[in-house]
Amino acid sequence: MLPVTLELNPAWTLIAALLTIELGKRLNRWLPWLERGNIPPAVSAGLLLSLLVAIARSAGWLEIAVAPEVRGVLLLLFFASLGFAAHLGRLATAGMAALAVCLAVVAAIAVQNAIGMLLAKSFGQPATLGLFMGSMAFLGGHGTATAWAGIEPGRSLAGAFEIGIGSATLGLVLGGLVAGPVATRLMRHGRAQGTGPVSETSSEPEGIAREPAFSSDRWLPCLLWLLLCLALSPWLGQAAARHFDLSLPGFLTALLTGVVITNIADALRRPLDTEVTDLIGTVALRLFLAIALLTLDWIALLQHLPMLLTVAVAQVVGIVVIAIGIVFLLMGRDRDAATAAGGFIGFGLGAMPVGLAVMRRLNARFGDAPRAMLAITLAASLFPDTANALALTALFAWLGR
Repeated sequence: MLPVTLELNPAWTLIAALLTIELGKRLNRWLPWLERGNIPPAVSAGLLLSLLVAIARSAGWLEIAVAPEVRGVLLLLFFASLGFAAHLGRLATAGMAALAVCLAVVAAIAVQNAIGMLLAKSFGQPATLGLFMGSMAFLGGHGTATAWAGIEPGRSLAGAFEIGIGSATLGLVLGGLVAGPVATRLMRHGRAQGTGPVSETSSEPEGIAREPAFSSDRWLPCLLWLLLCLALSPWLGQAAARHFDLSLPGFLTALLTGVVITNIADALRRPLDTEVTDLIGTVALRLFLAIALLTLDWIALLQHLPMLLTVAVAQVVGIVVIAIGIVFLLMGRDRDAATAAGGFIGFGLGAMPVGLAVMRRLNARFGDAPRAMLAITLAASLFPDTANALALTALFAWLGR
């Protein structure tokens, strides 16, 4: 019996992605531990469906091929939206707390990639593959890992996509499990309990979180800026290749073009509506992940499971040391510092929603920590993605020499 081959055109590829996300939302409601672990619906359902597809493929029943061009456009939209969020002037005025978090991010990028490369070599794998178990997956998350797996040299590394997805998923789970207990312990040390009365300030910094806007008058200019970013980014890639002999992936040039555009707009006092561009980027990421996960190779993932678990444990130790040694100490060893350390562990291992969820739980138990919320929210939204992308580009170039 010959397998049935489903070649999905762009429309059916998007339909499959949307159905995957809807299934994931229901899975997260049926299994509350998925929701508590902040596992995105696209990931929870994507892992399940990819497992079913892998079983059908191994039995010779079914083959599925998705439209690659859809993934490419969604990926560029997501990274362009990340670039629009990098307001360098706003970060510079955020105070020493945000700067301490940025310093911790730099340390995390260095430590996570060192751990990934060293342990990859110890398991007999190339050091380049270790980057998919480093800051790419843990600090960057599923979107960043999938993006790098789709270009050279990631595309030529056996199991790179599966390792990146597996590491990012483990990071989400471990970030939620580890951050709270570590921050709680820090609350009981130093001056963490002596911060005075509980502040009545809202745990959401003013101007950072608002209700999403769905006005077409706001969306259309944002779509224009995003598409302009995608149109201009190839020129940046060509200029880097011609003048600096650098080969930059398309998603990185889209991110850097977004950084340039948004900071020029800030300098002209005509800031972009980054609330809407962020929402568009989030939609693009969710669709992109759902499409990508449908092609996950479970055999390759299970083959590397011992290495993935070993690296994950080492990454937990590394990020906890950085959170205590940099974030907690530099922010003054008080309640805000302990809360910020917990939030940093959450997003440093998993994703920003994990860090925010951890900090909200700590606020509910120990009292509000507005300085921590402001520092983590600003630094985590404005700095890590750009720094991570530049560092990974340099590491791939160095390892490829």
